[in-house]
Amino acid sequence: MQYQNTQTGKALLLVIGGVLCFIIFTSIGNNNEVILPAIIILGIISFLFHSLNIQVDNNSVNWSFGPGFWKKSLDIKSINSVRVIKTKWYYGLGIRYIPSGWLYAVSGTTAVEFELKNGTKINLGTNDPDNLIKAIQSQLR
Repeated sequence: MQYQNTQTGKALLLVIGGVLCFIIFTSIGNNNEVILPAIIILGIISFLFHSLNIQVDNNSVNWSFGPGFWKKSLDIKSINSVRVIKTKWYYGLGIRYIPSGWLYAVSGTTAVEFELKNGTKINLGTNDPDNLIKAIQSQLR
């Protein structure tokens, strides 16, 4: 079973938009040289992390952020089990190391946890956990 899903990082974009509004609002009337670099940096972060793309094919699970940034791949044969988990809101967004392993997320607190045969755990944030698990399980059989 082939699977592909792109989750837009609404939470991430909302936070960055709020920070941009705060920077612009507080800089009104001030001659501040850090405003343009801050806006550029936040724009780059938004571009790179605006979505999380997950694909499952016959041999691997592949994921990347935005335009293909930070591409990662996992061999289907290395997966021991998968399950849906809820992450804590304070674990944040982006790429994080959390108590249950690496987390890749752009929005929400729902993730699919991959337990690998070597004991490592990888968590992919998703808005479509059930179909992602079905796609993985169909390849594991």
